[in-house]
Amino acid sequence: MSVLIKVLIRSIICVLTVGLLGCGCLYPSTPTPQSSNLYADVYTAESLRYSDKYRTAIAKYEQAAKRLPRFPADTKVVNVSFPTFFKYRIALCYAKLAEAEGDISLYVKAEAAARESYETAILPSDQADALYLWGYTLFKQERYEEACTKYEAIIERFLQDAVVSDQFLEEVLYALGKAYFEFGDEGEARQIFSQLEARIQTIIQEGDSDFYTAETIYALGKVYLELNDEAAARRVFAKLEAQIEADLRRFGVHFHGVDFYEETLYELGTVYLELADKAAALGKMYTVLSDKTAARQAFALLIEYFPDSSYNAEVKRLLEKQ
Repeated sequence: MSVLIKVLIRSIICVLTVGLLGCGCLYPSTPTPQSSNLYADVYTAESLRYSDKYRTAIAKYEQAAKRLPRFPADTKVVNVSFPTFFKYRIALCYAKLAEAEGDISLYVKAEAAARESYETAILPSDQADALYLWGYTLFKQERYEEACTKYEAIIERFLQDAVVSDQFLEEVLYALGKAYFEFGDEGEARQIFSQLEARIQTIIQEGDSDFYTAETIYALGKVYLELNDEAAARRVFAKLEAQIEADLRRFGVHFHGVDFYEETLYELGTVYLELADKAAALGKMYTVLSDKTAARQAFALLIEYFPDSSYNAEVKRLLEKQ
């Protein structure tokens, strides 16, 4: 899953149900036609979204939004926060639909809904989530400079406020660096990726790294390869492999994100072999040996912890060639 979109899936936690219950909207003392099926619509919309049925999910979210009861103007939780929730979910569905169908025009609809979600959001965390999604839709439309302004707004407003998680800020920094890279400002991109790497190192040293950090580390290593900075890529991949090994030895294969680790170990091994081939072409034999050793270590972890992996046949073939 792309780092640029995975954060969208776990943003704006679904407090809608609790909020509606607390306000008496789902089961009011005097039920109204507008509110009687609201819970069912939300539940159905969420189920459709998680089943990748984005078009029908959008229709259900829109239907649910129309069922929201109206309260006095000062009841912001219902009159503002819940519409913000629906607009965010609709924007997310349009973004996912655009990605699934390859239809760039759908990002325009996602952008409009994300903007509305941001403009009505009350909670700072909701504002940050909507800004990220807004920036993402701009990035996908290749409006990189505009995307940068959204990501920078998140960093400027929420970096020191503990409103959002360290993992969220990692992903924002990555997205910002990627946007500058695509915009053509390689120098600014490198500075941002350097900041990101420093933050990741701090998180690792403090023992707070997790599966999401590992995803960001991998994405950072790949973008260093795009920047033709193979030394930086090796440095980052070494951190990633160390984290994967530590997590697997500690938790086995029973934790969230383990499928990502299986796939990443295979990809790390193949990337190291590619780096070894490049080093061989330049006559850097010490680097060749180092890269091949790193590849074997990644493959060994894959075989040890995922003995039934579909990658293992290819791994054995690659190892036999060495």
